[in-house]
This record gives sequence, C-alpha cells and structure tokens, in this order.
Amino acid sequence: MSHLDNIPSTPGKYKPDKAFRFNSSAASSSLSKLTLYSTLFLSVLLIFLLLLSSPSSPPSPLRHLSTGSHHTPLSLSHKLIRKSARPRSTTGHTVLVTDAAGFVGTHVSLALKRRGDGVLGLDNFNHYYDPTLKRARQKILEKAGVFIIEGDINDKGLLQQLFDAVLFTHVMHLAAQAGVR
Repeated sequence: MSHLDNIPSTPGKYKPDKAFRFNSSAASSSLSKLTLYSTLFLSVLLIFLLLLSSPSSPPSPLRHLSTGSHHTPLSLSHKLIRKSARPRSTTGHTVLVTDAAGFVGTHVSLALKRRGDGVLGLDNFNHYYDPTLKRARQKILEKAGVFIIEGDINDKGLLQQLFDAVLFTHVMHLAAQAGVR
C-alpha cells in the first residue's frame, strides 16, 4: 500500500487509512452474538404474542346462518357449510377459498383439508373457464369434505352472509378474471 501513499486523494474516492486493520475473527464473533441475541429476542417476543392472542378456549368458527336472505341455497346448505368449515383440530384454521373449483383452488383446498383445516369453497362456475372441468373438480372436493358454494365474489350480500355464518381465520383469494381492462 506504500505506493498509494503518494497519490493525491480524489474527491469521492475512498483512501484506506493505514491505522485501520479489519479483524475478521472479532467481527465474526460479534455478528454471531448479535444473531444469537436477536433470534432469542424474536423467539421470546413471538411466544409472548402467541400467549396474548390465544384465548383459553378457541372460539367456534361457525356462527348462525340467517334464513331471511334472498340466498336460499346458503340457508338450505347450512349443515354442509358447517361440516366443511369445521377444522379437525383446535389448532386448525377455517379458510374460505375463492375459485375453489379452479386448478389451483382445487389443489389448495385439498391440501388445506388434508392438513386438518376447515375449508369452504366459493366459485361462480362461469363459462370463461370450462364449467365441466370445474364441476368434475367440485365432485372431487365434495368427496374430500370440501363444500363449494356457487356464487360470485362481487355479490356483497352473499359474502356478508358467509362471513356472518362462519368465523373464517383466513381467506385464500384465487378468483380472478383474465383480460380485465
């Protein structure tokens, strides 16, 4: 580095100081300690938050369905909705999957159900995507215990009734329309 000492410093360029020596073992040790302490802190914080947020007995994810709405299919399928949305364990989630009879929605719904979660599907079965494929997937999902409500996510009344009927912990929103301008 002695050959660099005689070159004048250019503004904006860094010229290393001779007195500064980087000790890689000390930096590595400090970084290891910092990583350990931050991991411990985050773990304790996460456990604390989980203890604060979990009630002593988990609330039932199912609520009463109103029958005074214009959505009679929802009222008639009350038992199917309750059965489909009920998780197998107290730690399971209750998930609403939109476009449940689509390719991705079917696989997601089946995976959630296998995991022990309660799953309720929503699909409009429109002609944009071949309805016969979606109906075939609907049968597969029904065999797995996933009930699909035929309806549109733009129907505010239907969604309100669904969210009044079931206390969803998660929504897997997969519904979309390609080519929307």
